[in-house]
Amino acid sequence: MSLLALWLFLVGLVLPAAAADPTGAVKLSASAPGAEVYLDGTMIGATPLTKYVAVGAHKLRIVADNFEPFVRQIDVQAGKTLELTAAMTPGPGSVEFTGTAGTTVSVNGQTFPVPVRLPSPGAGSLVWQGQAPNFEAGSGTIPLVKGRNYLVAIVLESSVGVVAVTSTPPGATVRLDGKELGVTPVKVRDIEPGVHGVEVRLDGYATTYKKVDTTGGARGTVEGALQKGGAEVVVSTGNADATVLLNGVEVGRGSSVKVAGVARGKTEITVVSDGRTVTGKVEVPSSGSVLARATDKSVVESKPLTRQWGFWAAVGGGAVAAGTTAAVVVAANQPAPAPEGDVVVTLP
Repeated sequence: MSLLALWLFLVGLVLPAAAADPTGAVKLSASAPGAEVYLDGTMIGATPLTKYVAVGAHKLRIVADNFEPFVRQIDVQAGKTLELTAAMTPGPGSVEFTGTAGTTVSVNGQTFPVPVRLPSPGAGSLVWQGQAPNFEAGSGTIPLVKGRNYLVAIVLESSVGVVAVTSTPPGATVRLDGKELGVTPVKVRDIEPGVHGVEVRLDGYATTYKKVDTTGGARGTVEGALQKGGAEVVVSTGNADATVLLNGVEVGRGSSVKVAGVARGKTEITVVSDGRTVTGKVEVPSSGSVLARATDKSVVESKPLTRQWGFWAAVGGGAVAAGTTAAVVVAANQPAPAPEGDVVVTLP
């Protein structure tokens, strides 16, 4: 073998050893024989135990039934052995929750920030729910054995890009920005951050239009009871190329757009015309219709002709000629009080 080949062979033997992570040893025992040992949440054996572990800080947890958990932060150094004897204290058992920063857990109506260790309520079952900002809620049930210690690592799914829609009754068709997602209850992922329009439609019920904002990773949620009937919304845009949206959902184009069966409630109307966007809100009734028109600055509600004072001023003379009975009918239909500046006609 040449000197070069011999040198390469020796380097091959040395390099893997040099690249390996440095380790130290832990030698553990406990006053409760056979106690389970966890390192950073992973079980590594039972006491007495000697094991090589990576150098650095670790969370050590030693548990045994009918004893309080023994929890310590340890620092393992390269080439050295850390010896530790856990003095275990008798206890009724416990349930310990861990999770990422900002996570909370709810148990029996009380909420705690994690990590937290709670006394075991004894035999039976324990229902818990975990929450964290920008994460989907998670839950679970623990079948409890008296005196046993439990460790629950709460792992939640990110809510970034999630839109969830539920309805009563279920089975309604859901569209997001015009694209069908499925029927309620439905939850979709990987939705682009931003403002989206959601349409919920079910035969025999008014159509619900909602706007959801998932900017910054927020979860888009639509929940609600569907309503029977619905009202007609008529929007006058004054432009044949205008686009009309209800709560962010495109509902039609043209100089006059009619949308039937809209659910009751405050509704935002947006009109996009010639590169200009105007918006406004109207109160949609449970039945009948509501009229709106686009102005230079906003979208405003328009009153029907019979609700305008000019109409009653114009028919006032005819009403007088009809006699007292007709005058009473007209007066009952006049809006009150009269808007300032309008002409008021007093009937006999």
